[in-house]
Amino acid sequence: MMPVIWLLGLSGSGKTTLGSLLRLYLETRGHEVEFIDGDCFRRRFGFSGFRPEDRLRNIDAMREHVLQRHAQGKICIVAAITPYECMRQKNRDEIPLYREVWVRCSLNTLVERDTKGFYARAARGEMDLLTGVSDAFDEPLRADRVVDTDRFSLAESYVALRDLAEEALAESRNWRRISEDLPLESVSGGPARCNAPFSLNRNDV
Repeated sequence: MMPVIWLLGLSGSGKTTLGSLLRLYLETRGHEVEFIDGDCFRRRFGFSGFRPEDRLRNIDAMREHVLQRHAQGKICIVAAITPYECMRQKNRDEIPLYREVWVRCSLNTLVERDTKGFYARAARGEMDLLTGVSDAFDEPLRADRVVDTDRFSLAESYVALRDLAEEALAESRNWRRISEDLPLESVSGGPARCNAPFSLNRNDV
């Protein structure tokens, strides 16, 4: 079982850049990695709306995609705004070895950067439902790591993300060792229940 590293935050905060660097790091160490960028996912699967129900449907589809790749033994890295806490809670409930990273950046800095031109368009009234400006972004309540990209350099932010990934991989290895050492009868109550969900709290290893 490999980890899922889910980077969330406002548009332009650095999610895709950091996720791409982490993907390169993990691939050079022999891991099979699936990188899912929120914008690319929308274009690929035709999720064009930005109303709350559209965003929920998009993240639900992304989660299902991640679970499929996760079942194939891949490390999954996601870079998506993921604006609502209910989305993140569903991730925690359904994705094994889920790690949530809030790529945090102040709105003032994002407006100055405006790498995609979204904030200027919103200021001119040309863009509705921009997360953090005219649509909600719930402050993450249970992020495993917060990376402040307006306070730290790209290198420092990357190191924080890399360290989290290594911690998650260590937990994955521990989980596999425990699973291999236990007889089947000791997991989920015996062979008749071997397909039942089995969860291991990260504090137990």
